[in-house]
Amino acid sequence: MTTIPFIKSYDLYCVDNLTLPPISTLGQHKFESVDTGIEFTQYKGDDTLSQPLFAYPFDVWTGSIVLTLTDQVAAEQAGFPNCFALGIHGISIRGHILNWQVSSNTVNTCEDPDPDAGCELHVKFIIRRPCLVKVTALMIFIAGWIVAIVIALRTYLTIVTRKQRPSPDIIAISLASLFAFPGLRYMLPGTPSFGTLLDLIGILPNVFIILFCSIFIVAKNPS
Repeated sequence: MTTIPFIKSYDLYCVDNLTLPPISTLGQHKFESVDTGIEFTQYKGDDTLSQPLFAYPFDVWTGSIVLTLTDQVAAEQAGFPNCFALGIHGISIRGHILNWQVSSNTVNTCEDPDPDAGCELHVKFIIRRPCLVKVTALMIFIAGWIVAIVIALRTYLTIVTRKQRPSPDIIAISLASLFAFPGLRYMLPGTPSFGTLLDLIGILPNVFIILFCSIFIVAKNPS
């Protein structure tokens, strides 16, 4: 925002870009809606555990938008395009985003006594995965490690200590787990492409453990 001298020593707030077209015209109806695009980025730039997509399901996104309300009729009559900024006390956000939790906070600079603050409404959005998505992902993560540990223990008792007889069940369970884990992973709500933190510390180690155990069992007991 910029200020220009106006009559009676008042400050007139104007949008920096005087040729910028408004995103919406308000006041024609009882309820008005505004559609606009917002670019979302990482909430904390140096926090790997909240990095978008990679830290799924604990990734946190943030985006912001600055809204300015101007009296276009008064601006045209006075010959000052995109001027006569008015205060916006708040906005109402409506709509649904599947598997996302959205929060926001606003700052109204029109209420700031400093004239250099301008007259704008700053809206900051913070988007997180809901608790249901986090719990589901953690359950799959824990279940994968439990299955991998059980298969590794059965393989150890069968191949190394020979306290158990070789059983075709362990091979069947191992092969079923190899195909089940990737399928369960892509069934998670809002799951991104492969390569997240849970993949590196969960799915990949589990698949390697189960695969090597299956190879050892088949190599020691080819029948």
